[in-house]
Amino acid sequence: MTVQFLCPECEQENRSPLPLPGKSWCCARCGREFPGHASPELAEGKPLSRCVICAGERFYRQRDFNQRIGCVIAGVGAALSPFTYGLSLLVCLAIDFVLYFLLKEATLCYRCGAVYRGTPRNPDLGPFDLHVADVEMQESRYLRKDIP
Repeated sequence: MTVQFLCPECEQENRSPLPLPGKSWCCARCGREFPGHASPELAEGKPLSRCVICAGERFYRQRDFNQRIGCVIAGVGAALSPFTYGLSLLVCLAIDFVLYFLLKEATLCYRCGAVYRGTPRNPDLGPFDLHVADVEMQESRYLRKDIP
């Protein structure tokens, strides 16, 4: 089980095994130390209920695939469609269909965007919901009070 996240200070991508090795985590680039949040249910094999990075409690699931690569595949298919009479779009659809079933799911935190891989699947989590993301953003602004 791993978690991938951005440092709130320098926005450096960090990766750490789960559970976190200590009560805090340290950024690989800036060296700043941040408090970790215990998640005892992970050690027991239960689904994630609280983010170990930001203590957020809202998560969603998505396939663990680089979205930029997906956009490139769709763009190439669309660019080639006039020359292939639309067959390139069908090929892209087939590639997408195969990847959907081959790739594993990742759990993502709405608040900090941390990506959890290898954690037990929570059947209650659904796909990304824009309304929940907006509510989470408003709550984090209210809690920080440093953004107008």
